[in-house]
Amino acid sequence: MQEEDRLILQDFREELLHGRGLSAHTVHAYTVQSGDYLKTREGNTFSTETMRNYIMDRSASGLSKRSIARMVSCFRTFSTWMFETGRAEFDTGQALKPPRVTTALPGFLGIAEVKSVLCSFKSTGPKSIRDRAILEVLYGAGLRAAEAASIPVTGVNSDSCTLKVLGKGRRERIIPVPAGTLEKISNWLDVRSTFIKGDDPGTLFVSIRGRKLDPRDIRRIVTLGVSGAARAAGATPHTFRHSFATHLLDAGADIRTVQELLGHKGIGTTQIYTHLTTEKLKGVYMKTHPRGKK
Repeated sequence: MQEEDRLILQDFREELLHGRGLSAHTVHAYTVQSGDYLKTREGNTFSTETMRNYIMDRSASGLSKRSIARMVSCFRTFSTWMFETGRAEFDTGQALKPPRVTTALPGFLGIAEVKSVLCSFKSTGPKSIRDRAILEVLYGAGLRAAEAASIPVTGVNSDSCTLKVLGKGRRERIIPVPAGTLEKISNWLDVRSTFIKGDDPGTLFVSIRGRKLDPRDIRRIVTLGVSGAARAAGATPHTFRHSFATHLLDAGADIRTVQELLGHKGIGTTQIYTHLTTEKLKGVYMKTHPRGKK
């Protein structure tokens, strides 16, 4: 890679990380993708054609439409930044069109299935108490795995029954949690010190070696938890988040409220859950209404 391109890539990374506050995962993906493009383009050309040719070459290897759409999003972001910083004469990436991606409806558990998973943690040992608290938080607050892993101890407010969470784009939000969930968190806080071996990482949940958990740890804990509840087999941390949203809407919660609780930037992402509740209503109608029966 040319020195000029290396400096461009470095500045782009700094903008994504500090200027736009994107997640470390997104910053890494965009930086790697843009760097690969810079290495393969000919000369100093930043054009729609070179970007499109790059995407076509990569897609020929069998990339999914979703992967191609992410690539287009990356290049459009990169192109806009190049134009805004005076590094390119035109914002050529905006001419790129992503493929239409069909959004699959997220899976979710019924209320009885969620209870079955939570009740599967019968041990009174510190690890089981921690794991139960994690599952309670995923469902009780509708968190992403990364959000649950990064909750600070100071983010738990027992007086107001809330959690302070740092979501995507480093957007902070305050989420109310049920008394039952707060009780399980409190039980964990009572034994948390037994896991601290040296410096305290400051996060609510820690490993048995006293380090901060990462999202992969959360996924493993969920996998272990659902293994004791057959009807919930295959559930992931996001399944509990989906269940949280679906159960709220089923009970009559306003979609804007659910959007705020989930930390969605736009309501379009939240609206997918209305499809789930609509399908459920249709199913009930077809089973119970005289005109719905065949």
